[in-house]
Amino acid sequence: MPARRRAVISLWYSAQDEPSGGGDMVAEGMGEPETEATERAQDYARHANLTLALAALSARRDEILERWLEVVARQPFHCGRRERAVADDIPALFDAVLATLARGAPVWLEPEAPQENPAVAAAARGHATARSRQGLQAADVVVEFRLLRQEIWRALREELPDSAPTGDLLAAQLLLNDAIDGAMGVGIAVFVRAVEEAKEEILLTAAHDLRNPLTGIKGTAQLIARQFRRPQPDLARIERGLGQIDEQATRMMVLIAELLDASRVRLGRFEVSRAPTEFRAVLDAVVSRCPPAERARLHIRATLASVRPGQWDAARLERVLENLLSNALKFSPPDSPIEIAVDGTAAGLAVAVRDHGRGLEGQELTRLFDRFYRAPDVAEAAIEGSGLGLYIVRGIVEAHGGRIWAASEGHGQGTTIQFTLPWDAPTDAPRA
Repeated sequence: MPARRRAVISLWYSAQDEPSGGGDMVAEGMGEPETEATERAQDYARHANLTLALAALSARRDEILERWLEVVARQPFHCGRRERAVADDIPALFDAVLATLARGAPVWLEPEAPQENPAVAAAARGHATARSRQGLQAADVVVEFRLLRQEIWRALREELPDSAPTGDLLAAQLLLNDAIDGAMGVGIAVFVRAVEEAKEEILLTAAHDLRNPLTGIKGTAQLIARQFRRPQPDLARIERGLGQIDEQATRMMVLIAELLDASRVRLGRFEVSRAPTEFRAVLDAVVSRCPPAERARLHIRATLASVRPGQWDAARLERVLENLLSNALKFSPPDSPIEIAVDGTAAGLAVAVRDHGRGLEGQELTRLFDRFYRAPDVAEAAIEGSGLGLYIVRGIVEAHGGRIWAASEGHGQGTTIQFTLPWDAPTDAPRA
C-alpha cells in the first residue's frame, strides 16, 4: 500500500471518534486552509467513483451489523446484555446510508443532503425513540451511531484494495460521515422532544393525581374546624376525619415517591441494596398483606430450585410483587384466579404472574413498561393509576441485572408478566 494512502486511511479511521464530520478534518490535517479544504472536498465529491466503496459495504453488510451489535452490547448502558442492544432500525439506517452513497456526489453537494435524507432520518428517529423508551440517554445513542461509523470504516479498511483511488475514498468518507452525523442530529432531537414531553407529562400527572387527595384533605380539615367551633365537638367524627387526612396524605406520599423513583430510573440513578434474600419469604410477606378475598385468588406454585437465596433488595422486590399482583387483581374478574409460578435455574430465578383478565395486544404489549403509559380503555374507564408502576418495576428488575416482559394472546385472554433475577450481582453492578 502506498505510504500516502496508508496514512490517509489511518487518519480517517482514527478520526471517526471526533465529534464533527471527518471531511474538513482530513483536509486540515494535510495543512490546507479551511476554504481550500472545502473546495478540495467538493472537487473530490464531484469526480468520485463510489462503486468500490458501495460494493465493499454491501458485501460486508451483515458482518458490519453483527460486529456493531457485539461492541454495543458491551457498553455500560446495556449492562453487557446483547438482547437489550438489539435494534431493528440500525439495519434500516445502514441501508439508507448506502442508498445515499449510491446517489452519488451531486446529492452530497446539495446543502440539505444527506442529513435530510428521509430514510436516514426515519431510521435514526425510530432508533432513538426505542432507546429513549429503554431509558438510555442521548449521549448513549450518539455513542451507538459513532460505533456504527467505526465498524463501517473498519470494514472499508479491510475490504478495499490497495489500488482504490484516494479521492474516491475521501468522497465516500465525506458522504458517510455526513449521513451518520445527520442521524446523530435527528436522534438528539428525539431526546430533546422526549424531555419536553416528559416534563409536561409529569406536570399533568402530578396536578391531576395530587388534586384529589388535596381536595379531600382540605374538605376534611374544614369539617374538623367546624366541629371544634361547636360547644360539644363530636370527637368520634373528628377522629375519623383525622384518619381520612392521614390516608389522603399517604396517597400523596406514594405518588411523590413514584415520581421520584421514575426520575431516578430515567436518569440511571436507581440503585438497589443487596443482601442474601429468599424470594419466597418476600412473596409470603406481600401475600400476607392482601385482604382475605384477594388472598384466596392467589395460586402459588414454587419449585425446590427456587428456594435458593439470591443477592437482592427485599424491599424493592416487595414493591415489584405488590405492583404485579395489584394489577392482576384489578384487571381481571373478581372470581378469577391469579397464578404465580416461581422456578430456579442455574442462572437465576424466573417468576411469572398470570391473570385471566382483559389481556393485551399490539402496541399495548410493546409499551406496557413505558413511563406514564396507560392503555386507552383503562384511561377511558377512569381506573386510578399514574402510569408509573410498571415503569418503576422494570427499573427495579433491571437494576438487579434481570429482565421483564409481558405476553398475552389478546383482549379477553389474560396477561402474563414474567421476570428473571440473577442469583448474584452482575460484575458491573448495573443501575437501571
